[in-house]
Amino acid sequence: MTIIPLLILFQLLFLPFLAWKARRDGHINRTQFRAIFIPVTGLIIWTAIAISLGISGIFESEKFYQLYPALWMPVIPITIVFASLALPTVQKGIVSILAVTPAHWLALFQAGRISAIGTAYHTLQGNFPLYFEVVVGIPDLCFGLSALMVGILAMQQKISSRALIIWHLIGFVIIVPTAPLLLQLGLPGSLQVFAQPPTAEAVYTFPMSLAPIMVVPTFVTFNLLGMWRERLVWKRKLSHQQGGAI
Repeated sequence: MTIIPLLILFQLLFLPFLAWKARRDGHINRTQFRAIFIPVTGLIIWTAIAISLGISGIFESEKFYQLYPALWMPVIPITIVFASLALPTVQKGIVSILAVTPAHWLALFQAGRISAIGTAYHTLQGNFPLYFEVVVGIPDLCFGLSALMVGILAMQQKISSRALIIWHLIGFVIIVPTAPLLLQLGLPGSLQVFAQPPTAEAVYTFPMSLAPIMVVPTFVTFNLLGMWRERLVWKRKLSHQQGGAI
């Protein structure tokens, strides 16, 4: 039993929900609302590909490991979202959505990382690499738990934009670049350092493989969007202060 499919569904629905809320409140137009589904559709297609390849067993083959997958596959979801920003309509829509999205929503979204408790359990059972759990899994779990506190503080407006930027940055740094590199060092190939079982091969068994390929990169993507949101708020406050001074 795994909650990974539920996590993916939650992640894929989150941005459309934010867009629907912004559209309902009149902050984005119909064209911008529809444009939001460009990155979302890209993520759905990538998820379908990852599921198909995972079921086929490709992610557990020696040929797959030789492609150094941990170093580039996690980048795909992030690239899908930010490459879509090259389209002006998507970019304007995202900016407008972030500007009206409460900070605590983006903070509480990260509470989904509490699901990292699953890898802690598998580590204790001897089915997951200990080195990865200590360096990445436990910090990731702690970050997910901190999201509950940060979300409450943001809801009460007791935390600054600067603090939220730092917090989101910590969430990003916990994963990038440490997690991909450590995973690759645990996979068979010329870069393997951690060869004592269980190795990182356990991470690429289906459906666990969906975590490094889709779930974790999506959380990181929203860390970046969270930092962007706080920069927008910061600039808006600074502009108002300068306007008041004049």
